[in-house]
Amino acid sequence: MTASLRYLFFPFLLTVLVGCQGASSPSAEPTNVEQGTDETSVESTDSSGTEDSNAESSKGEASEDKASQEVANGPGTTAVALSPGTYCYQLKTETEDIDTRITIAANDAVTGKSSGAVHNEAEGYYTSYSRKLNGIINGSNLDLDVATWIEYDKQNTQETWRVSPNELTLRNQSVLTKAPCSEVNKAFQDENGLEGEDLTSGAQNVKTQQVSFAPGESGTVVSDAVVRGDRNVYVLIAQGGQQMDLSMMSLEDNAVFDVVDPSGFILGTELTQEKIPLPYTGEYQVIVGGTRGNASYDLAIAIE
Repeated sequence: MTASLRYLFFPFLLTVLVGCQGASSPSAEPTNVEQGTDETSVESTDSSGTEDSNAESSKGEASEDKASQEVANGPGTTAVALSPGTYCYQLKTETEDIDTRITIAANDAVTGKSSGAVHNEAEGYYTSYSRKLNGIINGSNLDLDVATWIEYDKQNTQETWRVSPNELTLRNQSVLTKAPCSEVNKAFQDENGLEGEDLTSGAQNVKTQQVSFAPGESGTVVSDAVVRGDRNVYVLIAQGGQQMDLSMMSLEDNAVFDVVDPSGFILGTELTQEKIPLPYTGEYQVIVGGTRGNASYDLAIAIE
């Protein structure tokens, strides 16, 4: 192609391309194109084409990166408000106290406990409750299955709470603020600083057995043996307001039991005989262990 033809051809081609772009994209921003009149302009146009190609390549790489991110996190995934860890919150007013602890796992699973009391001294009113929390964190939302034990009753609800590092907003719009876990933990511990799960967490082996009574009976005796370092756990359902009567007999007086209520709170440790008022309706655990050596025992359990 001669130089004169090149000068005529490129302006014509650019005019056609601009016209086509305008027709296909009526809402696009207007584009001003200066037509070249010499070979320098033509070379500039070729260079611009190379730059456009590089830009498209970069854009493609960015799109691939974004696609890879969406594959990893899921399309439309919202960053969670809390990274994995344990967080504690409190509310203290003249009429209400709430302590709540939540743990976020790496897979966004949520577990937790909450303990509260509502009180009005002027009217002589007081009630307390305990909660277990299970669910997931979704952005700043905690989507939870909540088990609540209150006044001998158990309620199961599905609730969404709002969370941030500094605040926790419950379904009823009560707002708890960040608090030291060393302070909040006290709501879930006995006088020895233990929680229910601590009683079996260090055991080498844990054997669990469901306990039921024969028709017409209100008690039973279980006979077994436990190796020191192991734990035998007896699980039974009872009603809040009842009383559990427990008595342990072992050949060498080397077996004891602990009692944990449905919310995970410890009602007694290292006992051999006890009558325990039951605060909630639900599943109680009687945990048997040896104090020295291996222990053979008879454990009498009765509900009154």
